[in-house]
Amino acid sequence: MSQSSTAVETYEVTLEPSGKTITVKEGQTILDAAIRNGIQVAYGCRHGSCSACKCQVLEGDFEIMDRVSEYSLMSFEREEGITLMCSTLVESDLVIEVEEEESDLPFYAVHDFAAEVVENKQCTHDIHMIQLKLAEDFPYGAGQFFEFDIPGLEDTRAYSVATKYKEDGIVEFHIKRVKDGAGSNYMCDLKAGDKLTGSGPYGNMQLRNRDKDIIFVAGGSGMAPIKSLIEELFTENYEKEAWFFYGARTTNDLYLTEEWVELAEKHPNFHFVPALSNQDPSVEWNGETGFIADIIGRKLENMTNADAYLCGPPIMIETACDALSKAGVKGADIAYDEF
Repeated sequence: MSQSSTAVETYEVTLEPSGKTITVKEGQTILDAAIRNGIQVAYGCRHGSCSACKCQVLEGDFEIMDRVSEYSLMSFEREEGITLMCSTLVESDLVIEVEEEESDLPFYAVHDFAAEVVENKQCTHDIHMIQLKLAEDFPYGAGQFFEFDIPGLEDTRAYSVATKYKEDGIVEFHIKRVKDGAGSNYMCDLKAGDKLTGSGPYGNMQLRNRDKDIIFVAGGSGMAPIKSLIEELFTENYEKEAWFFYGARTTNDLYLTEEWVELAEKHPNFHFVPALSNQDPSVEWNGETGFIADIIGRKLENMTNADAYLCGPPIMIETACDALSKAGVKGADIAYDEF
């Protein structure tokens, strides 16, 4: 343990079996320190819900934050020294056992940032498109997410980028307003000129292979990371087939439809398939109807050489993954982000 001139304690955490050592500040989680040191480990939600970032503590003292769900970290696991890196505070030097990931994906350093709202546009009755100007520009990968500080809340809120990286410092996010959701209401109420802070980028749902067919699936504001991935895909000459299945309840829940139709007209190998699950029969709709998983089942087959990227609510992810598996997509070739 060491102490800085500002009286912030720091601890050394050794990762086994690699033997790498990182410095963790008082109040900082192990995961945050690992990411900021360029160490690639598995993680997902970063808030103690998904259990993707489990590790085994071999030596040392630590505290598990209250936000960790009993389902994501069972009592018997806690007794065995297993914890979630995203929700573990260090109280002494530690030795942990964690499997580092081997990845060909580019690594983007995490930055603390300040930003100003450029535009807040309401796209549907509950989805806002918010553009921010970063005070200091830094690169990020399409499909990644940022975390935002919300006044009055201890935990941050995570939102995926909706545009590929551009050097102008403008970043777009799609925010769904949730009833009684302090984070989403704060974000959706922002006005041009408002200031906010956060950190990022996080996440590893980045394009892995441009030499395969690619299937994109989204529901609601889950369009955001998919939009950034598709923008990235067609920045370069992409010659395989790409599908974007987008699920909504009614026509009132659709947005950016014209943009996707225009992209399909420009690129014949891009297929946009919107589907409505609860459309009013009296309202004209010439597209697909039903749940998105059913549409995938009807449209795709023999997709053994395809990657898939999904973003949406858990039930949509679960059923769509099952439909993709039946269509031939391998589990290892499916990446998803639940919210």
